[in-house]
Amino acid sequence: MCRVLFGVGEGKRIRALLKAFIDASENDPYKEARGKGRAHADGWGYVLLRKGSVDHYRSEKPVFEDEEGVGKLETSLDGFVVLLAHSRAASQGTKGIFNAQPFAFSTRRGFSFWLYHNGDLNKDEIIKLAEFSEDDLKHTSDSYVFGAYLCRKLESVSKEDLLKYYSEIKRTTKTSFNTGALFLTPDSITGFVTAYSKPEYLLRRENWEYVRQIVLSEENLFAVASSTLELYHRANWRNAVNGTAFYIEIDLEGEKFSVQELILG
Repeated sequence: MCRVLFGVGEGKRIRALLKAFIDASENDPYKEARGKGRAHADGWGYVLLRKGSVDHYRSEKPVFEDEEGVGKLETSLDGFVVLLAHSRAASQGTKGIFNAQPFAFSTRRGFSFWLYHNGDLNKDEIIKLAEFSEDDLKHTSDSYVFGAYLCRKLESVSKEDLLKYYSEIKRTTKTSFNTGALFLTPDSITGFVTAYSKPEYLLRRENWEYVRQIVLSEENLFAVASSTLELYHRANWRNAVNGTAFYIEIDLEGEKFSVQELILG
């Protein structure tokens, strides 16, 4: 599994969250408590959206060893921004640049999106739902197959459609379905974040500590992140309720956003 961060608001304030994300990727006590080692070292990436530009970066290096990649991102966190960041600890799919996240997809319905996922899904079941070929996707991660499913099935970026198709994939969850996405149309920018783990998986305390998502909501800042970030950035974090989705409407020109909490079906 992985460490993730979705943030929108003042870039200078998101820098502190990025540092916590890097530290959490290098030294994760919650991961170690599960007997899985301390680091998330199988590649990382980010999407940074600013007024008039978008940067998408992926590397097979661990984030805590990628000085050049991190340095470029840090210097770009200025003004009003949207950031998706993902640090991988591989569970499904080959290691390497292809399966580093966030992934990018463009759809036939006139919108594009970037996506990350933390957890394990039933990859074979998603392939069946999307009517894909198993041979085509045998080396890809479950997260990539989920994104490809959305690319084929998602009809719009409305709350109703996002809830419909995300809820369908939620049913394939083996451990957790913690996701972050940024949807771009010719006239809108929408963030969508989910926080879900199978209830039976959470019966073990170590699993709950590791997979829960935490939320930070302040003036001009909203973030959802993996639990470990709370150890490296002290703030008024709260635990996301299991099964929650966040629908974020973003206005880059006006430098503002609105957040609605929804329930996955």
